[in-house]
Amino acid sequence: MPATLSITAMVPCFNEEECIEQAYLEIKREIYRYEDSEILFVDDGSTDGTLGIIKRIAAEDSRVHYLSLARNFGLESAFTAGFSYASKEWTVQLDADLQSPPAELHKLAQRAVEGDYDAVFATRAGRQDPWHRRLGTYAHQAIATRALGIELPVHASVFRVVRTSVARKVSECRVSTPYFLATLPLIGARYTTMPTAHAPRRAGRAKWSLAGLCRHAVDLFVGFSYRPLALVYFAAAGAAAAAAVLAVAPAGPRLLAVASVLLHALGIGALALISRYMVRIMRGGAGLPRYQIREANVPIRPRDDLYSHRNEIHETTGGRAVSLSLSQTGKLP
Repeated sequence: MPATLSITAMVPCFNEEECIEQAYLEIKREIYRYEDSEILFVDDGSTDGTLGIIKRIAAEDSRVHYLSLARNFGLESAFTAGFSYASKEWTVQLDADLQSPPAELHKLAQRAVEGDYDAVFATRAGRQDPWHRRLGTYAHQAIATRALGIELPVHASVFRVVRTSVARKVSECRVSTPYFLATLPLIGARYTTMPTAHAPRRAGRAKWSLAGLCRHAVDLFVGFSYRPLALVYFAAAGAAAAAAVLAVAPAGPRLLAVASVLLHALGIGALALISRYMVRIMRGGAGLPRYQIREANVPIRPRDDLYSHRNEIHETTGGRAVSLSLSQTGKLP
């Protein structure tokens, strides 16, 4: 790859104090091969010593920048913030646990530039995760793509090289359920996948629980497809048919009891599914920010800054006070 490539290594992290130092050293070794490069850590509300280590590293290395989110907003929000503040033409997203080896980023970058892609996603060759995680990923993507008709980069991971301007377009889409992998194809971005090495976690433990993975999957299914609502129609038709049969056929008390329980279960399930879609609509209209930043060593837009009053400059014009934010003083677009 040409040394002139302009690229940001963006690293979301949450409670990774055991990994962050080594992650910095390995990412630095690879990303600094490019003359115009930087490392951007996005601390997603860590409660351990992660932020302190990042701040020490940033004080020693002027090419290291960081954002500290006001709380744990979740991975999607963390890398959304990272894409918003990455200053280079391309952004490579890496994990602090080093399961995606930084040395592999050059393959992704080369494929993106030579193939004129907007995004190249890594697929994990020889994935070093427990069997239930691997099985869950395959089932999740199979349901999404085959059953629900959602376009996704198949088997893509969060290890990816993305044109920063395109990543921002995705992040700015006002979707009720933020989901980068499903939103990117909707805006017409050119993407592909390629296999890269995958390694065991170096230290610490995975932050995704089974419940969290299930919520993430449901958010995708409900957020990007209306096909699950067809289940409600089929359930209603099945319940009507069962009621008609029971109305004309002799049935004992046990059969009636079983049928009653099943019909009620179908009704409750349909109500739960419809309620999930209602929650989706409410999320879209709530107007809550995707993230808020508590502190950083780069200029922050007032809308993203939890303490935006710190960045106001008070001037007096014609006898009246005027407050200018960073966006008005030219420090940020």
